[in-house]
Amino acid sequence: QGYFYWLDQSGRLPGARLCNELEWERAARGADGRVYPHGDGLRPDDVNIDATYGRQPAAFGPDAVGAHPASVSPFGLFDMAGNAFELTRSMSADLGRVVLRGGSWYYDRSGARVDNRTAGGSTQRDVLVGTRVCASFTPRP
Repeated sequence: QGYFYWLDQSGRLPGARLCNELEWERAARGADGRVYPHGDGLRPDDVNIDATYGRQPAAFGPDAVGAHPASVSPFGLFDMAGNAFELTRSMSADLGRVVLRGGSWYYDRSGARVDNRTAGGSTQRDVLVGTRVCASFTPRP
């Protein structure tokens, strides 16, 4: 929360905040209900999941942002599936206050589905988890 506050108050990104689940899902899938950010099919090299590097323990790990351009979302966002789970604010009480979205490099293709939801914690420290910053957008006239 401190980082988001700093982004907002410093003027670097006015309105910066942790994405809520609905914002995150819309950014990942667009409006057409697709299963993955880029469509309904998933090849191992489309995203960074367990099969991307042949399930070899020494090959697992996060990739640089944008390393899998085949999976760009309808809004031009990279890595909305696989690579790292993303912390989001929960929009329901079923999984707690924080929900992880998007899957990660350690899990299979079912974890990379846009509709995948996993309980998380606001103080969670894990190499499988990252975050994405959301902010309101006001188009310029």
